[in-house]
Amino acid sequence: MRKALLKNKGLIALTVCFSLIVSSGSVLVAILLQRIIDAAVKGDMGLFQQTLIVSIIYVPLLGLFGYLYSICSKALIRGWTVTLRDQVFRGILRRNFEQFSKTNTADYLSALSNDIKLIEENYVQPLLLTLQNVIIFVASLLIMLFLSPLVTGILVGCMILMFTVPSLFGKALQKRQEAVSTQMSVFTSRLKDMLSGYEVIKSYSMSKHAEKKFAQENEIAANTKFTADRTLAMNEGVSGILGSLTQFAVVFIAAYLILTGKLSAGSLVALVQLSNGFVGPVLVIMQNVPRIQGVKPVVKRIDALAEYDDHYYKGEIEPVFHANLQASQLSFAYKEGRTVLSDIDLTLFKGKKYALVGPSGCGKSTLVKLLSGSYAGYDGSITYDGIELKQLDRDLLQQMVSTIHQQVYMFDTDIRENICLYENYSEEEIQTAIQMSGIDQWISQLPNGLSSAVGENGSNFSGGQRQRIAVARALIRNMPILILDEGTSAVDMQTAYEIENRLLALSDLTLITITHNLNPDLLGSYDQVIYMNEGRIAGVGSLEELLEQNEGFRRFFTLEKPVAV
Repeated sequence: MRKALLKNKGLIALTVCFSLIVSSGSVLVAILLQRIIDAAVKGDMGLFQQTLIVSIIYVPLLGLFGYLYSICSKALIRGWTVTLRDQVFRGILRRNFEQFSKTNTADYLSALSNDIKLIEENYVQPLLLTLQNVIIFVASLLIMLFLSPLVTGILVGCMILMFTVPSLFGKALQKRQEAVSTQMSVFTSRLKDMLSGYEVIKSYSMSKHAEKKFAQENEIAANTKFTADRTLAMNEGVSGILGSLTQFAVVFIAAYLILTGKLSAGSLVALVQLSNGFVGPVLVIMQNVPRIQGVKPVVKRIDALAEYDDHYYKGEIEPVFHANLQASQLSFAYKEGRTVLSDIDLTLFKGKKYALVGPSGCGKSTLVKLLSGSYAGYDGSITYDGIELKQLDRDLLQQMVSTIHQQVYMFDTDIRENICLYENYSEEEIQTAIQMSGIDQWISQLPNGLSSAVGENGSNFSGGQRQRIAVARALIRNMPILILDEGTSAVDMQTAYEIENRLLALSDLTLITITHNLNPDLLGSYDQVIYMNEGRIAGVGSLEELLEQNEGFRRFFTLEKPVAV
């Protein structure tokens, strides 16, 4: 939060400068009013004309500076919002896969939209208003002391009473604003969940249930917001009553001083005007201080997102992969007491092809995520050419490994950008990737070819077509390691066979394939088959070796069940 404000320090300086000019200038209007009234009462034409000329010049200048202040303050809020959103987004992306997955993506969306809007309305704008009114308050106080120390003293006494109001509402409002932020995050999460499950809702006639659930969540979110608004209204109401009483006190005391001949009529008008510039700012400050205090938990949450530091990754060594990737005594648990992998010893050599097989839930995907640096907090070691993974630069490591996921995600743009991912590749590189992935078999039939829109998450194409695009996306980067995480599960067996055969033919590519497709022709083409069971490596070897020597793998491969004893 502070960093976002400091990044816009030039605009802050201009805003404060214009605020000082406008606030002080608006207070000095009271002196002009005093001079006009006194000139009229005394019949002093010279003073009247002089004041008129000054006013004709003064008022437009004040309006001009007011415009400049308004422009600068809005530009400051815009710059701050853009900077803070950018910092929060960068903080989210700094998380490793494990840390990112611990938080619902709806919470991130809520932070980037609802929370930042909440801070803008209840922190930045009130802060600017408070600053402006502090200047008006101080300027009014100094002029009032000059005109009537007695009236000023009484007014200050009333102000002390008024300043106690924010302390009565600050803590209550803080709790309610925190509740609003939390509930909006829950609301966004529920809404995202229902919209993402649209097909299930329609397929199973769940529309009425979904409507009822949405209405409940909508009502809860609205009620939580209304509870906070009620506290704000109470604070503003009490402040308004105290402000009105104070202004009446000023008018009656000043009128009494006129009756006793101790004050001029012009001074009365000036004091009434200044009391507005004295009491009004206090009211604004009283109304906004609780809002600023109330949003502090939200600010703290945003700061935590923006300033996130992935302490697991401090490595600065540039990774290399000329020989092997090795795991030794590797163990990993998502949560304490829930071990996923135990005592993994594995060596993968450059240019070799490995098939990772085993029952669902045995830890295959977790293992490849660890090897590629997506997860941290493991026991044991993972080394690239003898250098521990935690010592390696994570960003550079990610540039060595391509992954074709089972659930392919497509950005809502065209095919070309979903392959290139906004990087520059030559037309020759693009065509090679297209041919190797098999996209060329149907891309020519599209009116716009590679410029064809894929739709939201690739909705314009079939699962098999999306998976081929994902294969092209991985191949075009020509990285030394390719992970195929059930990457051909959405295509027919013949197409899957063709894609994997093409990948197996790349001599410099180290291929790690997670598969449930136990096609003996394909598995027989891999240098080694790694069989996993219950978080451990239960066998490593060629397909023939495992079938001959490993009873567990043989039962898994032939779908046999162990004989009960």
